[in-house]
Amino acid sequence: GRQFPDKAIDLIDEACIATIKRVIPANSVKGAVVLPNDVAQVVSQWTGIPVCALEQEEKDKLIHLADRLHERVVGQDEAVNVVAEAVLCSLTGLDHPGQPIGSFLFLGSTGVGKTELAKALAEQLFASEKMLVRFDMSEYVGSGSVLRLIGAPPSHDGYDDGGQLTEKVRNRPYSVILFDEVEKADPSVLNIFIQLLDDGVLTDGKGRTVDFKNTVIIMTSNLGAEHLTAGMAGEITMDAARDLLMKQVQKHFKPEFLNRLSEIVVFEPLLHDKLKEIVKIQMKSVIARVADKGISLFASDAALDVILSESYNPMYGARPIRRWLQKNVMIKLSQMLVKGEASEGSTISIDATDDKKKLKFEVVKKVQE
Repeated sequence: GRQFPDKAIDLIDEACIATIKRVIPANSVKGAVVLPNDVAQVVSQWTGIPVCALEQEEKDKLIHLADRLHERVVGQDEAVNVVAEAVLCSLTGLDHPGQPIGSFLFLGSTGVGKTELAKALAEQLFASEKMLVRFDMSEYVGSGSVLRLIGAPPSHDGYDDGGQLTEKVRNRPYSVILFDEVEKADPSVLNIFIQLLDDGVLTDGKGRTVDFKNTVIIMTSNLGAEHLTAGMAGEITMDAARDLLMKQVQKHFKPEFLNRLSEIVVFEPLLHDKLKEIVKIQMKSVIARVADKGISLFASDAALDVILSESYNPMYGARPIRRWLQKNVMIKLSQMLVKGEASEGSTISIDATDDKKKLKFEVVKKVQE
């Protein structure tokens, strides 16, 4: 019957009591630290789930991390595997303790899955996409960029506001931090990132140490993406494309920055069959939303082909698919509901028109009035 925030306060109180009980025999109550197992014991008492079962759930998450990421991120098997393996090594304590869980530079064209993988990681590691914190690095250019991220020192404008990055992590220490288009950031910002990747902490403008060891750092860049596109078009080999891309990246970023990353991950351009898989995944999401209204929705294979051909833009990859579905499917379904053409209990079929250029919607089962 507990509700937030009382539930969280009760958990803290009971975890502290559990800690005191644990340390009393050793006469070391002063300076005692609440350990994860103290919290787990309380949750176990509340839920009736043994501590070992709670711990096993976390282990299962790690063991099956790559599989869960593959369910959301299509056509990037190598990228997903590299990230999952690096996270696994870090969380088992085998790789650079004290540093962030993982630090990655994602390279590739727009709309190939870089942001989707970041969202999927947030969901799998921290239970929600809302644990993704995004920064557009094209906005951090100029001499004041570092102060905006970590906060201004005393007597400077903005001192009371704190740093945009450090405040987010202080308030949300378990999160995935996404730095989009990192190549556009001011060089002074990249120097701060070197310190962050090295030490796992930053000191904000108020002199407070902000801990990043429970974060995943992801930076994205489109640098050299044109070489991958040329490789997919057969103009050069994919090996040559990757070499050209890496040369461009190494020319732009300092070696001491690149060497501190857990992995540099290259995302390949998406082939037609992979794009169609993405359409299917996006369509499943639409079907689930409509099902919440008690309506069954079916889309034919021909309909999926229309969605792909009409939404695909070689410049933006798979990114426009969701927007196209919202504009051309969700709005049409909403109109059908408002007009009374469909209602709870109805079944709607979506197919391609005879010319294969548009979608047609048909209510194949309508609830009898």
